[in-house]
Amino acid sequence: MSNITLNPNASGTGTFSVASPNSNTDRTLTLPDSDGELVSLDSSGNLTLTGSFTSLGIDDNATSTAMTLDASGNLLVGKTSANYTTAGIMAEGDGTISAVKAGVTGVFNRLSTDGDIVQFRKNNTTIGSLGVNANDNFYFQGSGGHCGIESTNLGITPWEGGTARDNLYDMGNPSYRWDDVYATNGTIQTSDRNEKQDIEVLSDAETRVAQACKGLLRKFRWQDAVAEKGDDARIHFGIIAQDLQDAFAAEGLDAGRYAMFISSTWWEATETYTDDDGVEQTRTNTYETQDEAPAGATERTRLGVRYPELLAFIIGAM
Repeated sequence: MSNITLNPNASGTGTFSVASPNSNTDRTLTLPDSDGELVSLDSSGNLTLTGSFTSLGIDDNATSTAMTLDASGNLLVGKTSANYTTAGIMAEGDGTISAVKAGVTGVFNRLSTDGDIVQFRKNNTTIGSLGVNANDNFYFQGSGGHCGIESTNLGITPWEGGTARDNLYDMGNPSYRWDDVYATNGTIQTSDRNEKQDIEVLSDAETRVAQACKGLLRKFRWQDAVAEKGDDARIHFGIIAQDLQDAFAAEGLDAGRYAMFISSTWWEATETYTDDDGVEQTRTNTYETQDEAPAGATERTRLGVRYPELLAFIIGAM
């Protein structure tokens, strides 16, 4: 190792030098500080800063500081102030990394092969990743059987486990629903004879239920819309799921056997946690099964209707 020379000031006075030892032993540089050793360089090439200091700066010329390690343990590149507004890179002592620039602030380039570009972890377990598949298809995927998405020239497809998934995942769920969907055309539902079986006409009992359902259509307003908008909340038309269920029961039929009727159950539990700012917060977690839910979780059930099937059902009895 060649000599290491530190010149604390522009005039060149107060020079400290460390010469390479004869054998491959640890080299320690001790600066004259009241706390003793400040800098050590071991035989593996690890540079360690200890003790207390105001700041350590590396200059790229006589007037500009290229990198600073401040007294709080923040590594600053291209700036000397620890903030989120000045251009440059900051690696904070608590593990936070920030990049500030008037333009692109990050580039992640996976060379040659397809696969993950960025992985996301919690407690050192991967919970998701961003990556590329087939050169230009971008994906986000979860782990442990959780759904993700892939953006391709065919649109956006469900994605998980390194491959696209067909007829497996839902958009939204009973406890966290989408509101409105804006589209030029309606949804397209598979109706190919080659994928169906047990094709039959409606039974007499089913026909009577369908006829009854025609008389069960109602107008209504959503409670949450009234709470938000008052009398300005708009009027909707449809059927009450409980009325549909009762109509099937009146003919000795189980509404749950028919796909037009939906009953979804889950469990909710309120959790208290502390956010990154040290403020105590609460949030509601949902669980698909009671076994997954903690003790004291509240059971929730919500009924629903598939209107394309309901309307086809009613039309079939006309």
